[in-house]
Amino acid sequence: MLSLVSPEEKYQQLLNTISDEILYLNDDDKEQEELNVKINTAMELAQKYTKQQSDDPLDIVPKEYHCYMNIFSDKEAKRFPLPRKWDHRIELLPSFEPKAFPNYKLAPKEMEELDKFLDENLKKKYIQPSKSPMASPFFFVGKKDGKL
Repeated sequence: MLSLVSPEEKYQQLLNTISDEILYLNDDDKEQEELNVKINTAMELAQKYTKQQSDDPLDIVPKEYHCYMNIFSDKEAKRFPLPRKWDHRIELLPSFEPKAFPNYKLAPKEMEELDKFLDENLKKKYIQPSKSPMASPFFFVGKKDGKL
């Protein structure tokens, strides 16, 4: 007896197919490791797709935007753009009185990182000394590598 399977059902069957595979992991510092895994088609397709992606910005960025690549270079990022006609200031009302809040307590390591951040960005002129009588709240978010 012949059974009819819709294209959607066939697609789901393909995606849910499980195969036994041996993956070989190569680490620069280590020898090749063998890993026995069960992998379904969806995972296999995802792995193949991610392997095809390039890290080269020229491959990732569409060609019509290549003329803007220099704007995002490390060299350009180290300097602040020149003043332009649309630069602005936020003028406060003369009657405005800021509310005082306690500063965040920072650990010695956080304080050291904050000082380093402020010094670097003042030199680059990304920030400028504040004229405000109030301190600005500042907090750190840890990175994957454990740095602040």
